[in-house]
Amino acid sequence: MDEPGYQPAIGWHRANTRRAFSFSDKGEKVAPAPVILVVEDDWLLRQALEQELAAAGWAVREAESGETALEILKSGAVVDLLVTDIRLGGAADGWDVAEAFRAADARLPVIYVSGNPQREARRVAGSVFMPKPCDPARLVETCRTLLQSRSGH
Repeated sequence: MDEPGYQPAIGWHRANTRRAFSFSDKGEKVAPAPVILVVEDDWLLRQALEQELAAAGWAVREAESGETALEILKSGAVVDLLVTDIRLGGAADGWDVAEAFRAADARLPVIYVSGNPQREARRVAGSVFMPKPCDPARLVETCRTLLQSRSGH
């Protein structure tokens, strides 16, 4: 069942949780992993981004369109970092998505990705612009830096 639109239940559940603490084997309270929302209309690229970010230890939520991302925002789900393509092919593009998320959380770090960076780059405080395809190591390091800045470490 590896087809566009299919999301395994375990992957969805992992990223769909609200902020909750878990406990280690020793019964110690453990802070949850930061949640990264990946908004990308290309299924293969979205899956690749999800796998890279999950392998780095983050909970990853996926949205295949700007509209789906806005529904996630309306649901009240926790998002600690937004990674969004700019051209999403629907009514809401990546700029719209980021603007809506930033209206809810002005400090939310955003990574914009685009296949045409020269044409689409804008200066947006607290954000980073990356060309597609993203270098996985650079993406992970950029996410780590932005999340550390957000948490004050």
